[in-house]
Amino acid sequence: MPDARQPASRATEQDATQRATPLIHQGWRQLARLAPEAPACWLASPGQPLRPLSRGELMARVDAWHQWLDNLPAAHAGRRPGARWVLFQPTTLGACVQLLALWERGMLAVLPGDDRPDTLARLAASSDGQLPETSPAGWPTEPLDSSAAPCTRPEITLDGARLALELCTSGSTGEPLRIAKRFAQLEAELAVHRTLWPLASATSDADPAPEPEPEPEPEPTIDTVSLSQVSHQHIYGLLVSLLRPLSEGVPFLSEACHYPEQLAAAIAQLSGLGYCCQLVSSPAQLARLPQASDEPRVADNSRDNAQVLRVFSSGAPLPVEAAQHAENCLQAPVIEIYGSTETGGIAHRRQHETPDWTPLPQVDLRFSPAFAVRSPFLEQPSEWWQQADNAAPVAAESPSQVEQQAAPRFQLLGRSDRLVKLAGKRVSLSAVERCLSAQAEVLEVRCLPMPTRAHRLGAVVVMEERALPQDHASRRDLIARLRRALMPGFERIALPRYWRFVTRLPLNAQGKFTADSVARLFADLDDHRLPRWLGETSSGPQQLTLEAEVPDSLCYLEGHFATQPLVPGVVMLKWARDLGRRLRLAGVGVEESRFQRLERIKFSNLLLPGMRFTLATTLVADSHGLRIDFRLESRAGLHASGRLRYGADTNSAPLGSPLSSLPSSLPSSPQTTPTPEAS
Repeated sequence: MPDARQPASRATEQDATQRATPLIHQGWRQLARLAPEAPACWLASPGQPLRPLSRGELMARVDAWHQWLDNLPAAHAGRRPGARWVLFQPTTLGACVQLLALWERGMLAVLPGDDRPDTLARLAASSDGQLPETSPAGWPTEPLDSSAAPCTRPEITLDGARLALELCTSGSTGEPLRIAKRFAQLEAELAVHRTLWPLASATSDADPAPEPEPEPEPEPTIDTVSLSQVSHQHIYGLLVSLLRPLSEGVPFLSEACHYPEQLAAAIAQLSGLGYCCQLVSSPAQLARLPQASDEPRVADNSRDNAQVLRVFSSGAPLPVEAAQHAENCLQAPVIEIYGSTETGGIAHRRQHETPDWTPLPQVDLRFSPAFAVRSPFLEQPSEWWQQADNAAPVAAESPSQVEQQAAPRFQLLGRSDRLVKLAGKRVSLSAVERCLSAQAEVLEVRCLPMPTRAHRLGAVVVMEERALPQDHASRRDLIARLRRALMPGFERIALPRYWRFVTRLPLNAQGKFTADSVARLFADLDDHRLPRWLGETSSGPQQLTLEAEVPDSLCYLEGHFATQPLVPGVVMLKWARDLGRRLRLAGVGVEESRFQRLERIKFSNLLLPGMRFTLATTLVADSHGLRIDFRLESRAGLHASGRLRYGADTNSAPLGSPLSSLPSSLPSSPQTTPTPEAS
């Protein structure tokens, strides 16, 4: 009888090696052993030049997280292989080192789509633990036991059928979804990207990379750096901005470039060091690139060596004008990826060449009776997955095109019709949106039922800036005009009751219009202390501009003039303070306990119900500490401006804040049934 304690047979070892996942087996650690001094990552610090982090240094950080897991109590469920750990990290480097430590121990990473406390608490309750945030350099922030034995990584062979991670997402419905991904799914999609878009800048996009061999690939030429503007907590950012460079030995930036200024600085510095950049972005981020024709380009490829190899965009279709502008601004091809968390990538296009989508290799499409996908990126590769979008194949114009196209190109025709029941009546949200979108100066519309308002409809209307209502009267007239346009084709129950007019949809970094954005747009209906939030813009973590309206239901309006409700000055100060507390300068923000005084406060014009306004805040450091500069303006002019001064240290003697007179929760004004014009 064979001894169970003896090593497995050679045949069993070979079989395990063939099944082993390249993401772990002979992957990044092999590259680190071959060239420990080669850069694995470029560390970004506020106000500092980028500095390289070597592969050996990256390995040390992963080992530190092995040590952190080893230090857990022996009975902790999170020590066992197969344990499920919630992983949310603000930096790409932090996610990288923790993810590798989990995978090398045979554990599963649960990736939340956001870091809201209720999201993390819900996931932690159904997992074995939640990993703490790393330091900016990727280390555990808790001191490790120096007397403990050196960490010993478990010898675990991960095959492609093993679960690698669980992605947690929620769409505009707010219903949370958990989507598991196996190593085989991730690797199949990474292989397609390697084939279509090689990471070596000397290689043309048209030249496919060779298929990966079972043996370790030779050391690649390190001449490309991966930059990202999207979150690695979602499948697109995880695959393209983290796992791909990691698995191919290409360095990546330690954190996302959320602002155009950050992106331009990173591209310029890396170009000066001889690197070319691949950018992973989204429609929401590309829309923030400089618009004016006299603005400097973010990248300049007019020299001998290109600064940007290519740009990826995913999350939503990119408008053709935005695609053209991004190519001009970044001087690189913009490649859009169409897909979803469930399906992975489905198709790609470059609008400079064609508006049609081309399926990714190994992806099969079916257009009838409904648009469906079958691919190795799905959990069940042999089964068809029905898409929520409508699509139609594009016929080839000539026999030569038929020969050239391995798969039929197609066009997206919009989402399948969304039906909801309102007061027992079926209403097509898509039909309401199409009718409103056909009106003059309306660019885009999203309609949604409001659960807390008897499921009456809300409408978010994107308009040209010059057409936006600026006061109560113009808002009332615009709502009346839009409702009149709907009346011939819809019952009254289908007419939106709650309206928000914006210059662009508030999308997250993945280009999604999420439940969180919906909640912010309509929060003033339930909290009468809030202005009507209509969006935010920012040029950096130290600056933030709010766009909002004064709702008629604001609880602070009454009690000043019998015939003229208005927003008191102290409320404008409170809004400036609340916005300013979100600002950061070199990672540091203000603390309310250090508030000292108000400076240069001016109230220039009355702020009245219905007025649309902007509130711009900037965090400034000077010899006296930190201050928040603010300006509240509308089309009528300047309403308020000034500074909120905060001490440099906790020894500063804080004065009583003039905002402390506002209770944290005031009783709501008498509730009345809102009219369409007032909502």
